Amino acid sequence: MDLFDSGTVGSLSVPNRGVFRPVRTRFVDNGYPTEELAAHLSARAAGGAGLVVGPAEMLVHPSASGPAFLDAYDDNAVPALTGVADAVHEHDAKIVGQLTHTGAESRGDWEMQAQLAPSASPSDAAYEMPKTMSQDDIDAVLSGFGDAAANLDAAGFDGAELAAGPFSVLRQFLSPRYNTRVDEYGGNWSERARFVNEALAAASDRIDGPVGLHLSLAELEYGGYEFDDIPAILDALEGFDYLSCTVGSHATYNRTHAGVSASAPDVLGPIATAADAVDVPVIGRLSFTTVDDAEALFDAGAEFVSFTRQLLADAETLTKAHAEERYDRCIQCNQKCLEAVYGHAHGGHVECVVNPRTGRESELPALSDLDRAPLTQGILVVGGGPAGLRFAAVAAERGHDVTLREASGTLGGQLGLAAQGPLAPFERAAEDLEAAVSEADVTVELESPVVADDVDSSWDAVVVATGATQPETGDRFAGEVVNAFDVLSGAPVGEDVLLFDENRWVITVQAGLEILSRGSSLEMVSGDHYPAFRTEQPNLPGFVAALQAQGATFTGNHTVDAVDDDGTVILRNSLTGDTVTREPDTVVVVGRRQADESLYLELEERRDDVYRVGDAISPRKLDRAYYDGEMLSRRL
Repeated sequence: MDLFDSGTVGSLSVPNRGVFRPVRTRFVDNGYPTEELAAHLSARAAGGAGLVVGPAEMLVHPSASGPAFLDAYDDNAVPALTGVADAVHEHDAKIVGQLTHTGAESRGDWEMQAQLAPSASPSDAAYEMPKTMSQDDIDAVLSGFGDAAANLDAAGFDGAELAAGPFSVLRQFLSPRYNTRVDEYGGNWSERARFVNEALAAASDRIDGPVGLHLSLAELEYGGYEFDDIPAILDALEGFDYLSCTVGSHATYNRTHAGVSASAPDVLGPIATAADAVDVPVIGRLSFTTVDDAEALFDAGAEFVSFTRQLLADAETLTKAHAEERYDRCIQCNQKCLEAVYGHAHGGHVECVVNPRTGRESELPALSDLDRAPLTQGILVVGGGPAGLRFAAVAAERGHDVTLREASGTLGGQLGLAAQGPLAPFERAAEDLEAAVSEADVTVELESPVVADDVDSSWDAVVVATGATQPETGDRFAGEVVNAFDVLSGAPVGEDVLLFDENRWVITVQAGLEILSRGSSLEMVSGDHYPAFRTEQPNLPGFVAALQAQGATFTGNHTVDAVDDDGTVILRNSLTGDTVTREPDTVVVVGRRQADESLYLELEERRDDVYRVGDAISPRKLDRAYYDGEMLSRRL
């Protein structure tokens, strides 16, 4: 079986076996899908996905609500849903809508209502105690599954999928943790499966296409069902035309979407168990699925392979893979695909660090569709970090004559330092950026520092991508302190280390893990409750666990008032004002960098056609380097 072979799901013929899984986007306007959502899904179909499953989190009843959800139960949503289906069909792909009710895994403050659930068993991901569903509630939600399926059918969707994964009352009915009912909907597996089977039947009665089941094979939380329960669960379920495999619950989504901080659960064996237990097609996925994983998933019994983050990183992954071309790879950072949505950051909708077009598909054409520049310019790029590399590659592809000069002997800038320890996947970004520059025939000159006098009038434009300087810590304290960036570069530390976190992001974790790996004891002092507190929520729990597992101690809500000449550290409680002292062997400070803007400011005084991108403007996360570089290259 090959990823690019055609396949069937029930009566539905699918052009290949690559699936774009539902992604929570927040492209919602008053419960209805937006044009941005249609463009987002259409881009994955255009990029080669044979089957698009989504939109994600389409609700079947108003008892589940919130600004991120689509009201599929509402007949008035049909016109907008039609636009979504039509956008996907334009590229000869199929689309199946995913229907859900969030149950105990959401909150009711959006509509000021109680959340319905099988039992009064709250999710660790929500703070509300849900309302135990009455028979009337059950009947209403089941009817909603039918109504929502009928709306999908009217909108031209090719089928429906019922979500029994994270954010799902269906999974909660199956779960011994969430379902403690003593009526016909609780008890043994057959009784707990009753609600799911009735929901499948309600949907199947109202739509012509196949109805699939998206099932968590284990909840990964205390008291929930486990992988060993798969045969019994599937024996109790009936009425689905395909089985889509996932794992986890909303409370464990840091493992469900394992990124740079958490180890992914091994699901190949459970998928094989599930495939043996059913006689319908299985859609398989890993917590992070790449094209290279397809063969292992097929060997496990899957007939289709679903992708999420990789198709956000490069919507054309499948088309490029089929043509044996290079594609940009996901770096598993969870910064924009998850944090932008769950954390409501960056405008509150799905995006991607390495693909600025993701989430902006309605306003930005694909890079492969960009027009050539109307006038070829000779452009000098100063700096070979992410912003400079991204600009150079895209500008050269548009027809500009681009030369990039880098002061050091290697490309990648801060990625070379960042891509270690838990951020090792960032090395993919460095490799892909460098490969894109090579493919675009950018002239690269290493070990070529640039001063203002080197930049003559022969250049039509100059792009300054000189990055940022390391934090200056030496003048702030009387005693000696060590810069965390130097620690990551190999600077020695003593046996007893106090680390002061002023950065509040993942470099604090990297420095801490590096110090612990050398056998030193470590106290991490932070003005927040935890070190690296502003790290993305999908990643922070895993980082905290890793630090604690290796013996780090945390002192939260404290700042370093002083480091004396003899090395004594005075800590001040930021809440009470009380002070305590420490006498470590080494003090490490994790500070913040500043823009290296001197070249830009000098050139700006001499010429009009000078620009700066990335950290040379202001040090920020990696996504802004990509964004700045690409947006400028699209504009020139």
